[in-house]
Amino acid sequence: MPADAPDIPGLVAAATQAGHGLTALDPSSCAVTLGLDSLTICLIDHAGLELVWYDPADTAGVAFEDLQYTLGEGPTVDAARTGEPVLVPDLYTVPERRWPALLAATHRKSPHAAYAVPLNLGAARLGVLTGHRDTTRSLTRPQMSQLLALAEGATTILTTPHGIHDMSSSNPLPLHRALIHQATGALTVMLDIPLDQALARLRAYAFTHNLPLLDVADDVVHHRADLNGPPG
Repeated sequence: MPADAPDIPGLVAAATQAGHGLTALDPSSCAVTLGLDSLTICLIDHAGLELVWYDPADTAGVAFEDLQYTLGEGPTVDAARTGEPVLVPDLYTVPERRWPALLAATHRKSPHAAYAVPLNLGAARLGVLTGHRDTTRSLTRPQMSQLLALAEGATTILTTPHGIHDMSSSNPLPLHRALIHQATGALTVMLDIPLDQALARLRAYAFTHNLPLLDVADDVVHHRADLNGPPG
């Protein structure tokens, strides 16, 4: 941790005192404190995982989380499913059978390491905090302690009345994947299929055409893509 970087408990305490929810925590500052390149928080919802906290400049970390969402596998997905931390200091030494689609899709791309910690409240799972690093290296014991402290602090903030509200307004945080939800609903109506099948069709199309899921959703919403055929 850089000498001038604030510690995680201090950042969390300041955010809690500000009373502005997750937006009072700066992802970039937290990442620097932990010796990581980026951090994200995904909340668990009916569609799986919704990305709600991230640095807008973090294109690599966001793309990695979107890829996991598209493929339905990866460290963040496993942490959400099991409620246990998933620490991967080197993604390229992971056996292919563990996340075959993800590992194939991320070949020679960053991040090289991911550390996913579930946001648990008793038996309930609220979401997952995931750290990314462009180099392969395990977290030190102090860094791991700080990461767990950040997960605990984020969980506490999320349970406050303003936990998921934008600090600049009284509105909920904007959903990164709102367009995907909109496209899923549109397909449900157009094809007369359940929501889970519509989402599966979007994911299959994105995977087979090697396209970001958000781009496919945008094409569906604006009638630029035809997903009427069989999935894939």
